[in-house]
Amino acid sequence: MKISRRERELYDSIARGWNTWDVASVAAHVLLPQRIRVNVAVIIPERNAYSENALWEQVEEFGEHSDDGRYTCVTLKYMERLWKLETSARGEELLIRVTPLSESRRSFIALEVSNIWGGRNLTAYENDTVVVTEHGGKRHVIKTLNRISEPEWNPSCKLTICAEAGETVYFTVNSQKTKRELDQALEQAYQEWMSATIRSDGDMEQALAGMRRSLLWNLVYESRNRRPITPVSRNWCTNRGRHFGDYVLFGWDTFFAAIQYGLFSKKLAFATFFSMLDEITPEGMIPNFGSATGQSRDRSEPQVGALCAWKLYVQFGEKWFLEECFERLLEWNRWRFRERDFNGDGLLELASTTYEAEYDEIVANGAPSYEGIDGPVSTEHTSHGRRGAKWESGLDNSTMWDRAVYNETCHCLELSYVGLNALMAADSRLLARIGHEIGASQEVIDELEERAERLSDRINEELWCGERGIYLNRHWSGEFDPTLSLTHFYVWMTGKVDEERNKKLLSHLLNEEEFWGEYVIPNIARNDASFEEQDYWRGRIWAPTNFLVGEALLCAGNREVWEELAERGYRMFLREWKKKGVVGENYNAITGETAEKANSDKFYHWGALLVYMAIQTAVNFDEWEGKTAMSGRPEWMEPVRGIAYRDGRIDID
Repeated sequence: MKISRRERELYDSIARGWNTWDVASVAAHVLLPQRIRVNVAVIIPERNAYSENALWEQVEEFGEHSDDGRYTCVTLKYMERLWKLETSARGEELLIRVTPLSESRRSFIALEVSNIWGGRNLTAYENDTVVVTEHGGKRHVIKTLNRISEPEWNPSCKLTICAEAGETVYFTVNSQKTKRELDQALEQAYQEWMSATIRSDGDMEQALAGMRRSLLWNLVYESRNRRPITPVSRNWCTNRGRHFGDYVLFGWDTFFAAIQYGLFSKKLAFATFFSMLDEITPEGMIPNFGSATGQSRDRSEPQVGALCAWKLYVQFGEKWFLEECFERLLEWNRWRFRERDFNGDGLLELASTTYEAEYDEIVANGAPSYEGIDGPVSTEHTSHGRRGAKWESGLDNSTMWDRAVYNETCHCLELSYVGLNALMAADSRLLARIGHEIGASQEVIDELEERAERLSDRINEELWCGERGIYLNRHWSGEFDPTLSLTHFYVWMTGKVDEERNKKLLSHLLNEEEFWGEYVIPNIARNDASFEEQDYWRGRIWAPTNFLVGEALLCAGNREVWEELAERGYRMFLREWKKKGVVGENYNAITGETAEKANSDKFYHWGALLVYMAIQTAVNFDEWEGKTAMSGRPEWMEPVRGIAYRDGRIDID
């Protein structure tokens, strides 16, 4: 992995101080660069119960989490007992308050102290404290402000300071504050964070809280390459036997996280974007995923990098950011056109190609199953299989692939996929704009513009089905696939849809027997036989595809429909957040509910793209016009304050 000087400086400026950097526990804080770890655990001796690391199943409610670790709050549940854990960090000082929210007698709160990620600090007890001494002699003193109470049974393998959990428990690191001063510091830290970030009132503040928390509670440190990163969910790194190791980044998921971060943190937006570019393969492909145990070298994911990069540039105007992105995004674009037109007709296919490797690094660590519907998978997870080809779409088990022939020689689906081709035309178009902005050679700009024009023409010539009045996927046999998907509307992004076809596309989108309704937009039409399954990409609503259809609507000038789409998605998100405190990986298109199935993660940050879309109706960093569009705040939106813009903040009154 090659990390540039500018990237390294950015990563190092973020990965400093105390924060919840350790993916293994939401109750742990790590001090960087010293690599000192403290973890809050619960011990209940009479039940031989020890919480150790707190993962998703122990979280009752995620509270606020600042971008710099100055304030965090989470409510944890263990053995039917509830505790509220709050922290405040300033420099090397860390303050911890654990408040019991239920009967907690005969329980103990333990603060575990250790090194992490190869830290070689000397850790030892000194009377009632634990002292960590750095190599240079600097000391970090860790203590409780409560009476120390040692449980009769303590299974922790680390140095611990324990106090009874029947009352509020206080711990400090490098601090002389009293309990009262610690309480005041926590309140001050919370207020400072809420004054510094994007915020609102009423329902919009509730929705923004969901977005902030789903991003920042998933912000962790990737120790091998020394990067702050944001996996789709900590749960995907540590749970359910996925074998990704300490981290996993998925392609379009991570780019979408970057633009969400852009609403309140330019540094985290750029760092998150770069973290996915860092995963580029020797072939020049941004993979489906990159992880601690390897990459999906056989397949990529939907090409949204140029779109997201250009939006961030419109927002912040930082040309160096585009310069850092351009070559890798260009490599990816060239890879796709070089490697994914198997029948030479100018239209692209989905595939899962072989690659040369001495040993398959993922299979060596156990083949993970992240689709959540089929259980463990074979080596086709990483090399030339039908499943891998489907997964390159990002819409893993979509009905669109049911009838597609898998070509065993080319390792591709014999299907010209509308969504892929439309995204690639848009990618080429936007990359040409980036190239022009940073002074790339005219030869490269011409290459990209010609590619966008040629592919747009091929889509219009070959993938428009006049009989049904919509663009459709087409099999190599020449037959149109009958499945209607919202990805067919991506064609608006080409900028080449004429008025007559535009009207016909809108008639399909707004048809309540197909896509429209109270909850929008399902990935498969409502009148498709698979819709009732509501199984992952078979009928459910996904924020990323909603977002892309929204961007396509804007590109085509269909603003009214876009605004209605944004409002309906926002209301669905808000209802589930207020009801369950969840940010859905996906949503049921019949009920609007999320997280009722194992394959819908409950705290998956791209679900909050529905909130990003809502904000865009008032202030849009418009990649098509190349400017920030300030619109009047819609009636259903409360005023929004503190949106990051250029080197400052803007408000929507």
